[in-house]
Amino acid sequence: MLLFLFSTVKAQNLSIASFSRLGFGSRGIALGNAMGSVTYGEVTGYYNPAVLPFANLKKASLTIGILSLDRNLDFLHYTQSLYPTAGFSIFLIRAGVKNIEARDADGYIIENLNTSEYLLGFSFSNRIVNKLSIGISLKFYYNKLYHEVKSQTLGIDFGTLFQLNDNISFAFSIHDLNSGYKWDSSIIYQEKGRTFTEKFPVTKRFSASYVLKDILLFSADLNVIGVEKKFNFGTEIFPLYFLSKQFKNIASNFCIRGGVEFFDYVRFSTGFGISRKVGNFTFTFDYTYKFERYAPSGIQFLTIGIEI
Repeated sequence: MLLFLFSTVKAQNLSIASFSRLGFGSRGIALGNAMGSVTYGEVTGYYNPAVLPFANLKKASLTIGILSLDRNLDFLHYTQSLYPTAGFSIFLIRAGVKNIEARDADGYIIENLNTSEYLLGFSFSNRIVNKLSIGISLKFYYNKLYHEVKSQTLGIDFGTLFQLNDNISFAFSIHDLNSGYKWDSSIIYQEKGRTFTEKFPVTKRFSASYVLKDILLFSADLNVIGVEKKFNFGTEIFPLYFLSKQFKNIASNFCIRGGVEFFDYVRFSTGFGISRKVGNFTFTFDYTYKFERYAPSGIQFLTIGIEI
């Protein structure tokens, strides 16, 4: 009676903690999760901790997901650059499924069950030379599967980023080292229960991006998840810049985004972002729609943020 949270998978163990590989926030998901080398705009340590020293950012945001089939997926983060060469990020993911019907042998509903998973991460990185940074993320996972059947684990990410110039960046990161859920079913089945461990697949991410600030962004990632490969591409365009010279001063206030992921099937996402500066603060709103193949409707994400 186990209901995994999302999508079919192509290989053994790719369903374990799959919520943690769906992306982070409206912007990242709208860009097809091709964020491993993106240092411009809103970034977090989720995709690659090494981006943080280049971001020049002090921002917090909350993302609410609107999903079908009684699922939930929400994000929270705070990211800050530390002058002159470092940066850190704290991020939280909450996912789960509710209203899972438990039935007896005669088919009668005896109770409704809920599952929930959390990921709390802390990232820190530093530039070791002007154009090269390295970073690390510590991630705590918690999974409540069924009544008292729970598990937790600690994972580690490492990343590095090389900024060729103001426009082009390359990066590499490796994710979920040492992660694995340890389950003990003797809580339910007593002496007939057993203990076993589900190891997380390690993800290796190779990334590249090209940016013209407040004009456009192109990004691409190759993800090697266990033995599987996944290609991600994203673009972000600020259309006001191209309309008329009189809009160039406010070009950064509005952008449109699109992304595509090639894995077990082609996954498209799209969205937009709006920002408004008020005094010393910049308030942002982002929206993303991600198409789902096996659900009645796609996923929507709404993000509100404040930048200091």
